[in-house]
Amino acid sequence: MRIFSTILLLIASVFIYTAIAKEQPCTDDGCPDFHDEIEVPIPDENIRGDLREIEKDWKQAVVVPYREIELKYAVHKTVEKEYNLPEVDTTSNEKFVKSLNSCINYLYEYIQPEYHIPNELIIAQAVIETGWGKSRFANEGNNLFGIRTWNIDEPHLLPIPWTKWPGWGVKVYETRCDSVRDYLRILNEVFAFTEFRAARDSGVDDGLVLAEYLTQYASNQNYVELIKEVIKYNIRGEYDI
Repeated sequence: MRIFSTILLLIASVFIYTAIAKEQPCTDDGCPDFHDEIEVPIPDENIRGDLREIEKDWKQAVVVPYREIELKYAVHKTVEKEYNLPEVDTTSNEKFVKSLNSCINYLYEYIQPEYHIPNELIIAQAVIETGWGKSRFANEGNNLFGIRTWNIDEPHLLPIPWTKWPGWGVKVYETRCDSVRDYLRILNEVFAFTEFRAARDSGVDDGLVLAEYLTQYASNQNYVELIKEVIKYNIRGEYDI
């Protein structure tokens, strides 16, 4: 009888813990509004997990023969004063998605089609990284993708509660659309995403399929599935992009 009571107590404890875990408050880095059918962890300042191993590839930042995209970015930089980058609005989910989509389309006017990445994939990552644009990194640092810098002299933010440089910081951009441009550069140039580019260059243009090749973007084992779920339940059928 005592054993039976102990088992019941353990089961009840598990249910109570699960209920509490699901009611976590919004963190400093955002408060998402995902589809009810999706159990997505509330994004925090470490949504991508421990990148100590992955960042080795990022630090290499090996530039493969994508000289054309570099030229296009350079051209865009020279005309930026004349053609202002679109503002990415974070005041609501709908405005965030639509204005981010406008930013992407604007950048694509200056980048050859073979270097494009599906809009829905880019938006899904931004949603996850920033909690629909509500994160501190998005609003104080204009960084929509958690992109890091390993240069202490480069403008950056540190995750709360860190106050000392740990070897990296979250990069700060002039505008949120600038962070989209840098994200495109990373996926088109960094060695870690060679397989992603190979899949895209073979003709794959479905965001759900290409998401499978973003395992090097985060060490969080659920990251790819989160991207796919956001695309399926929060973007497709909800927004015209």
